[in-house]
Amino acid sequence: MDITEKELIKRAKEGDRQAQAQIVVKYERMVYNLALRLLGDQDLAEGVLQETFLKVIQALPNFKEQSQLSTWIYRIATNQALMRLRSKKRRKQSFDENIENENRDYSAFIRSLEKDPLDSLINQELKEKLDKAIGELPDNYRTVFVLKDIEGLALKEISDMLDISLPAVKSNLHRARIALRNKLAELWN
Repeated sequence: MDITEKELIKRAKEGDRQAQAQIVVKYERMVYNLALRLLGDQDLAEGVLQETFLKVIQALPNFKEQSQLSTWIYRIATNQALMRLRSKKRRKQSFDENIENENRDYSAFIRSLEKDPLDSLINQELKEKLDKAIGELPDNYRTVFVLKDIEGLALKEISDMLDISLPAVKSNLHRARIALRNKLAELWN
């Protein structure tokens, strides 16, 4: 049965478990990938995934539908990831410790270039350095960069989601791109 998102939301708000499960299935990959990109740790990303959908299901009756469901879920997921990130910093864990074991999958472009083992090795090294550079960005820059340049969200959506002004989003994105360009430029010098 193919139902509209509006009908799916209505049914989920009314407590229809199947509709709620459909929402989870529809958005779980998006939430996991976002959390993984923000946190750099598979276990933490899985925790954020679970926490996000617990909050989504609990708060769904209060969802006002003033924004798209995906934007609302992105906001919840981003907040959950940022809370984990702050908690992680309080425990003084290094982001770099977690990068070694991750298996990020946002490099479709890089994978498309893999033609022979040497290309594969070079591209894997490039991906690892890019991941490390993104991980070293300040939280506010990394969050905006991931949401815009990796997840492809609109600037206005990011502004609403993070509850910051549009100029602040643009500024953080600009600064993130400059910082990444400078870090990556060092690789080729």
